[in-house]
Amino acid sequence: MGTRISTDRLVLRPASEDHVGTISRALAKNARHLATVGPDVPSASLVAVAARVAAERAAFRRGTAFAFYAFPRESGGAPSAPVLAKVVVSGLAPGGPRVGQLGYWVDVGEEGKGLAREAVLAVVRFAFECAEVHALEAVITPSNTRSVRLAERCGFEPTSEVRHLGPPGREVPHRVLSLSAEDWLFSR
Repeated sequence: MGTRISTDRLVLRPASEDHVGTISRALAKNARHLATVGPDVPSASLVAVAARVAAERAAFRRGTAFAFYAFPRESGGAPSAPVLAKVVVSGLAPGGPRVGQLGYWVDVGEEGKGLAREAVLAVVRFAFECAEVHALEAVITPSNTRSVRLAERCGFEPTSEVRHLGPPGREVPHRVLSLSAEDWLFSR
């Protein structure tokens, strides 16, 4: 899977089996941070990460999801390089309208440096220009103000609010922000 996206400071690429240890360390380091912005913190165990990487690679080949890990540009995305961020486009149905869900996180030590925006914009461009995605939605808890602002700075507009089941069975409101391929192309 040779898809790589280079930006001024990052190289974004799908993970390989060789990245499992690096991803595991990044998830362990960021577990507390990720728990503050969403209920589903991925397991950092090597077994769980290896299974997730295999599933992400299979989905990438099918064209139903595109998971990119961001590494320092000078590292070239080598397995020993630290994971700075992750951006995912998921939920793409084969054969139908290609509307994807956008998800992202950035290493807690890298917040406020613009890396998340750089990574998100690169993956949005990939989705619209290379993967033939028609629209993207980001579903974010309103309390995660940094992520809401990031989506808005990347051109996403609030479209609705939904409620998802959260911890221990209570409903949690989420804002839905959307961006169509047409709006993205016209804004460039």
